[in-house]
Amino acid sequence: SSGINAEYGGVVTPHKDSTFLHTGGTALVGLWIPIDDATPDNGCLWFIPGSHREPATLFMNRSKEGGECEFVGKKNDNFDHDDEYVCVPAKAGSLVIIHGDVVHKSYANTSENPRNAFTFHLYEGKGAKWAETNWNLPTEKGTFVHMFDTEKSK
Repeated sequence: SSGINAEYGGVVTPHKDSTFLHTGGTALVGLWIPIDDATPDNGCLWFIPGSHREPATLFMNRSKEGGECEFVGKKNDNFDHDDEYVCVPAKAGSLVIIHGDVVHKSYANTSENPRNAFTFHLYEGKGAKWAETNWNLPTEKGTFVHMFDTEKSK
């Protein structure tokens, strides 16, 4: 354990990452890398197996006026099915790959141990349309990091 941020880590409510990152139907994947061992006591991830088969129906959208965000649509029916969640502890340095449409959550850290992690999201660029209603938009200073030059890979 790193000892940094012991007892840090609040509840992360059930969600699908594609609720927050709209890619126009292309694949979205989250990469979650725990810096500390993630256990049930310090708030490891919980998933509903198979929930990725039902696309997100709730989206967090940025309004055109002022950049405020609001939820549009309705959450998927299985978010509140506590008996369907599976606990996924993970050792520090491991990699948890999260499908953009899988329902997942975490509980509060009730231990004396930290729950630090790096999270990255990747989406398939070819055919993607990054929605103008996404909360995270490219700016005049730059766009998102492109891992592959899709023009050269044709």
